[in-house]
Amino acid sequence: MIRFGRSATRRDVPLPAPGFTLGPRSFMAAALALSLAPMAGDAATPPLPGDTGVGSLPSARAAALPRGEDGLPLPPTDTAPQIRLGNFGFPITGDQPSVAEPGRAFTITPSIEVQALATDNVFNSPNRKSSDVITTVTPGVVISADTARLQGVLNYRPSARFYADNSDQNRIDHNFNGAALVTLVPGFAYLDLRGQSAVRSSSGGRAPESGLVTDDDDRLQTTSFQVSPYIVHRFGDTATMQIGYAYLNVDQSGNSLVQGPNGQVFNVGQSYEAHQGYAVVRTGPAFGRLAMEGRLEATEYIGEGVLDEAYRRIGTVEARYAILRGLYVLGEVGYEQQRYGGNPGVDIDEPVWSVGVRVDVTDRGTITLRYGRRNGFNSASLDAAVQVGVRTRISAQYSEGLSNSALEAGDLLTTTTLDQFGNPVDLRTGLPATRPLTGSFLGAENSLNRVKTASATLSQAWPRDRFALTVRREERTPISVAVGGSNFAQTGTSGSLTWARSLSESTEAVAFVQYGRTSSDVFGDGTVSSIGLTFVQQLREGLTGQLQFGRNTRDNSGTGGRSTQNFMLIGLRQTF
Repeated sequence: MIRFGRSATRRDVPLPAPGFTLGPRSFMAAALALSLAPMAGDAATPPLPGDTGVGSLPSARAAALPRGEDGLPLPPTDTAPQIRLGNFGFPITGDQPSVAEPGRAFTITPSIEVQALATDNVFNSPNRKSSDVITTVTPGVVISADTARLQGVLNYRPSARFYADNSDQNRIDHNFNGAALVTLVPGFAYLDLRGQSAVRSSSGGRAPESGLVTDDDDRLQTTSFQVSPYIVHRFGDTATMQIGYAYLNVDQSGNSLVQGPNGQVFNVGQSYEAHQGYAVVRTGPAFGRLAMEGRLEATEYIGEGVLDEAYRRIGTVEARYAILRGLYVLGEVGYEQQRYGGNPGVDIDEPVWSVGVRVDVTDRGTITLRYGRRNGFNSASLDAAVQVGVRTRISAQYSEGLSNSALEAGDLLTTTTLDQFGNPVDLRTGLPATRPLTGSFLGAENSLNRVKTASATLSQAWPRDRFALTVRREERTPISVAVGGSNFAQTGTSGSLTWARSLSESTEAVAFVQYGRTSSDVFGDGTVSSIGLTFVQQLREGLTGQLQFGRNTRDNSGTGGRSTQNFMLIGLRQTF
């Protein structure tokens, strides 16, 4: 670990939730263990009622603001000049910003990891079985900055993979998460920078928890980044205003062509740029129990297929009234215009509205339920994350929207934040998102879909054990189809259980099992399962060893029948 300069001093800033550092553990094991770690305090405040649009450029969504005794958000103060109204530029931890004294502090933590993976079915295919040994070399670096002018973290881990028998599969996978907030003019002007990159399966039908894509022909690399300059101005205790611009770029590379059972070929990849201007005004404590927000957003897409000449424009006025301490009623009215290309295309030009209720469970969590009209249809939404006792945390989400895999990659830049080690954390629940861009059994698609997603997680933390039980259901129905794009509906239901146990001060074991069922208009019905056991041993300070056993199974008549992939992985990781 390399440090430069003097650390900036924080005043009255909530500490990040406890987790595991990347030093004494492998990255995979650390992420799994972190997903089961207890969370301290309340979850991040959920988005306001009007900010539920899916498939738009990441906008100035609501985030955690300091609250007064009535539970309502407080405006910026002289001791917190960087408070803002949405996620663009909001601090990396998702809490209120720190106030740094003059000085600078940079931390650089490099690492190197070497793994050998042996499998009996490198292509995870029922009729193209081939055993192989894959050697992976992964240099990595975590860079963090905490100064008066710059706060941020970058975690970059490119992986070079070398196949012993199938050298045509050799490749480099890029995995990184990064976010930074640059203070241009203290208390007034800021620059927000964010980026993510990860690899997922093009065709789907793989258990997301294993994170294993050994077939280069089924690999889709998704990279997204955004740049957003904005200004913030406070009108005393009356209101706070934010005006900004955002540029977003999403690129999907690798194999974006998926072949159907009857020889059809679908292009599931999508790359695009987007430009957004936004303005937000939010009331302050002068309004007492009433909190209001006015928002204008205009997003223009530059892309092909459904994003050809596409745009999304919306204006809303939202209100939240505290009936009792911790109990709020929500309301929203506004107007939206949306256009997407493809066949038959989408043109929405109509009012939007929503009503709802929010309950703050003391300091243990938040439950928000809404119903309204947006994206051309009526739907409900749920965001809940509650700490039950000392050891148990329950979270649940339900949402509907218009999106595809590329648009969701852009949305991840504002639905997740980063902890101090560069690991993504879900802003709605406060729980780590261990595998962004890969958390679905379903295949990628570039058509515009109506997406329904429901999930629930129960996690527990004990002195030596951590458990997480998750169930998830996802439905994707094409609304508009690009030429040659994916024009089939998909449905997936899955459940997973993860158990991490500390065997000793230097040894950790992580076990997981996952099962899911999928259904598709083209590929038919199928099942997916995954089971794995990982041991991580700290050999000496900074050096860890890893041993993993796993088995992935797919059974789908539309993709050739049943395939089973067994694998064993051994690795060493040195952190400097």
